[in-house]
Amino acid sequence: IVGDNASGRERWGRHMSVFSVNERSSAQYTATLKDAAEVILPLASINTATLTLTDVNTGAVINGRDDQNVLNANNVTIHATSGLLTWAIQPADNAIVTVGIEREMHRAVFEITYSTSQKVVHEIYLQVQNVTGVP
Repeated sequence: IVGDNASGRERWGRHMSVFSVNERSSAQYTATLKDAAEVILPLASINTATLTLTDVNTGAVINGRDDQNVLNANNVTIHATSGLLTWAIQPADNAIVTVGIEREMHRAVFEITYSTSQKVVHEIYLQVQNVTGVP
């Protein structure tokens, strides 16, 4: 599985994907879903897709994304044939959780189940910049 971010393409599971985003800003994350043999996963092969988004320091769930269904739902789409996963990151996904800090890390975990029992788990980190200033 390959993820795209501000620093380029990275293989899921081999590198930690981190990208920066300003608080309360929209952004986009894309990745190409592939199985263990590096074959693209078409939508028809995918049984479930979920997303959990938390603040790294506190563990607080952000924007209600706690094992949330994202199989072509909740701001995530998966293309029918290309395996392209697109997450339209919402401003509420980038809310600062801890008051008084300059930036914080949010952790997004995608779990994709395909071919009934096969699973891919991928995490990305969003470094959220507090743009309103530190009080």
